[in-house]
Amino acid sequence: MKKQFLALLSFVFIFSTAFSQEKLTVVYLYHKDSPYYEKINSKILKNKHLAKRIKKNFYFSKIMIGTEASKTFVDKYNLKEKEGVYFIDPSSKTVLYKLTDLDKPCKCANLINYFSRKLYKKGIQPDRYLEMAEKIGAYQVKTREDYLF
Repeated sequence: MKKQFLALLSFVFIFSTAFSQEKLTVVYLYHKDSPYYEKINSKILKNKHLAKRIKKNFYFSKIMIGTEASKTFVDKYNLKEKEGVYFIDPSSKTVLYKLTDLDKPCKCANLINYFSRKLYKKGIQPDRYLEMAEKIGAYQVKTREDYLF
């Protein structure tokens, strides 16, 4: 009985690791004097909820444009060396989505939510998700100009 239990347990362990998913890779390419660098840091990376979600679901890295690491990254994925956030599937080595318009950090936050929930596997397109999230104001941060009083 013990041998059957151990065999079953090892079988489950072997196949569960075989079917486990790799985390997606998220790369933030930035310029040295970028006006968006502080926005991404303060509104995305320092947000408790988003930081926890990023750590749980992604391998996140920041790469400065003009360095050897940025050249390697750009060559590997056949991209232009342009500031943006890139969501990459490491198993297929494809860029799933790139966000180069960093005026609104909420777009990046919504994409983090989209990819961490694996909605791309359910057939929901990222642009459609961003459109729906913007309608309900998801991750919008109020600024002093937005207050009524």
